[in-house]
Amino acid sequence: METEEKNINFTKEAFLHPVNLVCLLVAMISALVFNDVGLTPNAILTFTFGMELIYLGIVPKLPSYQKNIRLKKEKEQQRQGSNEKQIFYLLDPVSQKRFLVLKHITKEVKKNFDTLPYTSKGMLEHIQNKMEDLLSTYLTLLDMHRRYEIYMNSEVEDEIRHDVKQQRIKLDETDSEKLKVTGERRIKILNKRLKKFDVAKEKYLICETHLDTIEDAIRYIYEQSMTMPNADDVGNQLDHLLTEMEETTNVIDELDYNLFSGMEEMDKELKLAEMKKEADELNLKTEKKVKKSV
Repeated sequence: METEEKNINFTKEAFLHPVNLVCLLVAMISALVFNDVGLTPNAILTFTFGMELIYLGIVPKLPSYQKNIRLKKEKEQQRQGSNEKQIFYLLDPVSQKRFLVLKHITKEVKKNFDTLPYTSKGMLEHIQNKMEDLLSTYLTLLDMHRRYEIYMNSEVEDEIRHDVKQQRIKLDETDSEKLKVTGERRIKILNKRLKKFDVAKEKYLICETHLDTIEDAIRYIYEQSMTMPNADDVGNQLDHLLTEMEETTNVIDELDYNLFSGMEEMDKELKLAEMKKEADELNLKTEKKVKKSV
């Protein structure tokens, strides 16, 4: 993960941003149009390249910009590394139904949009693309919600709390300073592991809020699309819907990166717990065999 982040070329990402490329294209066309007007083309190109250097010198270094790029890369890796159908079939029936209902609503929105004037096509496609992105994010959040639920419903937290209690008893019964020091260190480590569960519970609730937010946004757009075809101010309504979509996307994006981080540690925690359980069972079997042989 860290090595992948180091390989991200933020300057390249900033340069290839669609808005930046459009601005450069407009500048080049303008220079060609005013080719015969004295020094105007040189002035346009000089100004454009100067602004481009300022842009590439500032934007790629902004923490907020780097965070957004990391989030996009993370999402791309998620999509490349896992098939949406596989994620869907891992979900419980209730979550599957939630996703299918929302997917059906997005299709109904598209049908309603198809009846709108052709002049609005560009903006409609942009809104539809945003909805598809939110639907993909929705499925990922459902999967994360499932994984956090498994983590919180596991016996690991209770086992750690039991270990802390047992370690405290041992410390109270010993007079050895060395044993007390090592015992306190183990308790600190166990408490750090317990804190992960508090973080997981918080992220679980954030996932729920995100899911509700996406549902509300898409349902709202569906309701608005029902009243659009006969409206005179389609353009104003589409502007409003686009703003709504952008706000929803921004809210999700701001917190998504924090949600993704920590998933690997959570999976490792569960694997360690399974290994510990297997080791304990093996020790019990070994002890029983020894007792029988004696």
